[in-house]
Amino acid sequence: MGDPPIELLLLTERPVARNDEVTEIDAIVEVRCRSTESVGRAAHAMNLCLAVDRSGSMSGKKLETVKRSCGDIYRRITGEDLFTVVIFDDDAHVVINPQTPRDQVEERLAAITPGGMTNLSLGWYQGLLELQTHMETHHYSRLILLSDGQANAGETKKTTLAGVASAARDEGITTSTIGVGNDFQEDLLEVIATASGGKFWYIDESGIENIIEEEFQGALTVALDSPTVELSLPRGVTMSRELNSLRKVSRRYRLRPLKGQDTFNFAVRLEIDPTRMNAGELTLGATLYDGGRRVAGTEQSVALAPLPDVTRAPVHPLVRSVVEQFEAATTDERTVKDLDESNLSGMRKMLTAEVARFRAVEESLLAGSGGPDGDRYGGEIEHLAWHRSANEVSAAIVDLVQPYPAEPAVRILLSRLRKGVVHKFGLKNARQYGSSRPDDDVQLGLLVEAIGLADVLIAAFPDDREALESKREKLREYLARFAQ
Repeated sequence: MGDPPIELLLLTERPVARNDEVTEIDAIVEVRCRSTESVGRAAHAMNLCLAVDRSGSMSGKKLETVKRSCGDIYRRITGEDLFTVVIFDDDAHVVINPQTPRDQVEERLAAITPGGMTNLSLGWYQGLLELQTHMETHHYSRLILLSDGQANAGETKKTTLAGVASAARDEGITTSTIGVGNDFQEDLLEVIATASGGKFWYIDESGIENIIEEEFQGALTVALDSPTVELSLPRGVTMSRELNSLRKVSRRYRLRPLKGQDTFNFAVRLEIDPTRMNAGELTLGATLYDGGRRVAGTEQSVALAPLPDVTRAPVHPLVRSVVEQFEAATTDERTVKDLDESNLSGMRKMLTAEVARFRAVEESLLAGSGGPDGDRYGGEIEHLAWHRSANEVSAAIVDLVQPYPAEPAVRILLSRLRKGVVHKFGLKNARQYGSSRPDDDVQLGLLVEAIGLADVLIAAFPDDREALESKREKLREYLARFAQ
């Protein structure tokens, strides 16, 4: 018999806890999807909206690529799907909606021209309104928001935008955001995507078509559109710390939509008081829902034992990995702050420490990869290795530019590095498992620009040639790794 299409696991860092005093134990919930096709695709069509920045900076190749991508998607949707295109600059306009005659779609797309300023919030709000207008219970709603510029009009407060995104998610609307080039406000796009359960993409203009296609394909393979998880804790067990950034709705953790081939996990820290229990073990439970439908349930028993038995029990590598990644997301937040405050020395130390921690977790996963869950361990190792390598790239770039803070080219590269860090933070925060080719392209772009900057610095500071050449060689090694 094959594996079930949806598997729910509840794992604890150790199979035992102390029986003589109050202690804490970490646990993770993991959802594994193995379906190659959307569950119930025939019964759940798409309600899809593309909200596109058409401000003046989008003129030329960028806007033409988006228009072509919109046309490609429209030609591939089914008769049950709903399709909307909103364009915005300092105003917002609906150019295509589900009632648009099919023979007018191409003409309306071709008529889109560049405009003026960038009222990002207005364009997004208009897209949400259109989706809400056409929303029905048998559709799942997706919005793709693309911008290449600064939001210089409309709402720009992150907390306000996050609140709107979260409320839209409660209604069943997920927004993914695409930041193009080097001028967009990554903080706004990241918070919109994360709060609504989508993904934040950072690309140069050559990658627009690929990202829109990947988002469209992801929408076609939805396995769980509105997944939530509820934990069941026995008497004597309480929540000590939420090792995740998930929102709770009616005691259930709200997850992002899960695709047909997807893994999602999150961690919690529990406090166990053995004096409030009568038995020699306790049982934790977790239940997975999709909307109001129960999908799966699982339980995990934890024995109560003396301290020597607890210390001898091995730590579960997957639990350790998920907890470490949550802590690493806070490192990314501090890294952004260090970049904003030009604290490059502190940033480099923090990144170096995180690289060492990730290596230790990778080693523990490798040691346990020979068991029945070996494929999952291998995937986790690759996942961790990507984030570790991305941190190594950031540290190497900081090492290169730290002695030359006043150079204009250095400030430009650090601005791009900030976008890369926010992109990586978005992957962790949304618990995006694994990486895609566009994620690699972010690191490749940073490395190519850094290597070019090294050449400029060698010419400008010949006395530093030896040190700069050594740093440039390290950057080339990382470039070869990501280019594989």
